[in-house]
Amino acid sequence: MVAASAHGTLGSVVISVLVTVAVYWAADCYAGLLAARGSGRRAAVGSVLRRGWPMVQAAYAPLVVLLVVVLVTGSLRVGVFAALALATLVLGGLGYFATRRAGGTRSEALRWSALSASLGIVVIALKLFLH
Repeated sequence: MVAASAHGTLGSVVISVLVTVAVYWAADCYAGLLAARGSGRRAAVGSVLRRGWPMVQAAYAPLVVLLVVVLVTGSLRVGVFAALALATLVLGGLGYFATRRAGGTRSEALRWSALSASLGIVVIALKLFLH
């Protein structure tokens, strides 16, 4: 999203995100199939594809925010930053809930949340400094 927005249109950003997510999803599923095969197990392709689908679903919300913000403001740059902000909040939330689900304390979960969200902050900072 960041790279495509540097010189592209809203349509090119959306297509770039969808293609990138599809490639990562396919690569992740393929790695899962290889891992199963390498360990002597035989994995059903359908179950591996379904297990990896949340990766695709995670791209929906930032894309919706991107579209809505660009349609409301007319600014691709503002839309990209809004989508990145949402993705950062989601990363932080996932870090928190994953830690709590694993039995971590609230303070541990908050630390993991901050660490996870910092990944999004790094992406935003790179966008600001590189473009």
